[in-house]
Amino acid sequence: MSANDHGYDDASIESITEYAQKLVGHTLREMTDAPELQNPKRRRGSFGNAVEEYYFKYKANSNQAPDFPKVGLELKTTPMRHVGSGTLVAKERLVITMIDYDTVVDETFATSTLMNKASSILLIAYLYEKGKDPLDYEVLFADTWDIPQEDLPQIRRDWETVVEKVRAGHAEDISGSDTLYLEACTKAADSTIRRSQPYSDVPAKPRAWALKASYMTAIENGLLKRRQGIERTEEERDLGLLELVRARFKPYIGLTQRELYVRLGLAKPNGKFPKSAGALVTNRVLGIDDDNEIDEFAKAGIRTKTIRLKGNGMPKEAISFPAFNYFELETTPFEDSDFYGYLQQKWLFVIYRQRDDGEFRLCDVMFWQMPDSDIPEARRCYEQMQQNVREGRADVSVRSTENRCCHVRPHARNSKDVLPQPHGAPVVKKCFWLNQSYLKEEIGARPD
Repeated sequence: MSANDHGYDDASIESITEYAQKLVGHTLREMTDAPELQNPKRRRGSFGNAVEEYYFKYKANSNQAPDFPKVGLELKTTPMRHVGSGTLVAKERLVITMIDYDTVVDETFATSTLMNKASSILLIAYLYEKGKDPLDYEVLFADTWDIPQEDLPQIRRDWETVVEKVRAGHAEDISGSDTLYLEACTKAADSTIRRSQPYSDVPAKPRAWALKASYMTAIENGLLKRRQGIERTEEERDLGLLELVRARFKPYIGLTQRELYVRLGLAKPNGKFPKSAGALVTNRVLGIDDDNEIDEFAKAGIRTKTIRLKGNGMPKEAISFPAFNYFELETTPFEDSDFYGYLQQKWLFVIYRQRDDGEFRLCDVMFWQMPDSDIPEARRCYEQMQQNVREGRADVSVRSTENRCCHVRPHARNSKDVLPQPHGAPVVKKCFWLNQSYLKEEIGARPD
């Protein structure tokens, strides 16, 4: 293929990229002769297929070889959408390639099928808008991309976590909560489909290597605007993210909150500390400017939370989520709820423990996400509160004694801070909370 055939030279990455960038700010309807997509069931993946067939003029396929084999370049299209006040986020994970359980056990990370497919990508992002024909999606950017060097230690650990489960004969136990950036997502047209694995007779779900939506949000926004990453020393170059965070926090272990704030320069001229001091601690410890997002955390969808433990290991406070809308709660299935989305959140807990002198001293940091095994219990809390609303009993909450993981209680300024509900008078604002006893169990805190 030459530039005269289709407008680009398939033996030149520069030519392919320049040609792709002509799409930016335009739609496929404007730039190709692609036909209308009449069948709604074809919409998923239809944009990517149309880019391949009608813009780059090659047939869509499922070959393991890169889409542009002469230069080893893989084409990936990815949707973004607006949320909140117009913030752009990745609509979904970026699937790289299927996992072959029989062969992945013999691979090394450096020579793996994953790295072969992800080492050089032409990434084209477009703006997804519900109800629009894919031919009318606007292309936001088109650029070559590969996994940044600073992300490779964590992605390698994610890869090894999944592969070790396959090598141990437990591919059926793979979970998205096992990893930070990379995941082994389920990939089958029918949820009942299973396939064999090499070291067990137990069938497992088909899975594919994919970069998580939180990671793609950071990458895609990073191509639109820069974030600040953690600058590593030579000794830190190969550390996973938790190892890196632990190493950075280690010099501060044993300090009180006040001592830590002073050491990090968070005291104001009047001797007081800003309300956001707890949140600023992590940025200061990791060498990130106060107003910047931590690039690595954005990629993993990590939020920071200060946890203060009493002497017996019980957290002083439960963790709350935003107040829910009673009308939405009544009609929204658990899997589509904001609450379920919050439970997929990964946290960095910065943990302080109360000592005999009454002071809370920094004792540990840990990453945490609700285990998949606890999701059914959280669902039970959600559906119990949902049923209360449907029965006109929105004023009745789910108590912490009724559920091992979660409960519902007010999250309002005062008794007059209310929201309307479907079947009665307005009710005080409420939200879901993680139980203190559950958090103690998950953190693994024990009395000294």
